[in-house]
Amino acid sequence: AKVSEDRYYRTFAKKAVSLSGTPVPIDQEYARFIGENTPWLREVPSQILRNGAVRWKQSSTRFYAGLSRRPVFQRKDGRQSVWITSELFSFRYDEKTHTEELVLGTKKFPVGVLFFTAHTPYSRPASLHVSVEA
Repeated sequence: AKVSEDRYYRTFAKKAVSLSGTPVPIDQEYARFIGENTPWLREVPSQILRNGAVRWKQSSTRFYAGLSRRPVFQRKDGRQSVWITSELFSFRYDEKTHTEELVLGTKKFPVGVLFFTAHTPYSRPASLHVSVEA
């Protein structure tokens, strides 16, 4: 949504002579995208939406610094990933199966459990990137 908003502002600035030279807003706001057309966003934890806005802001800042290309839409197929910060996950050990469990979500928005085997000792990370190849 942030990419399409950026495209809209840039196109509008090109076509409206009175707005030429007006900078495109680069912010981390996401609440305005939750509406009648996107009711499913209400089911997404606010921390995930915040993290997506932060990633967009970082990529825009890198673009304007000349370090990367402009943020673009990601394809539906291929690698999809989400940035999960520490308030959205916890670790626990299952005594029956002797495996570690990564519990994702909050009380209001439980997402699920991922099972894994820890081959080396680890400490609790500050954030995770969970990816899937679709």
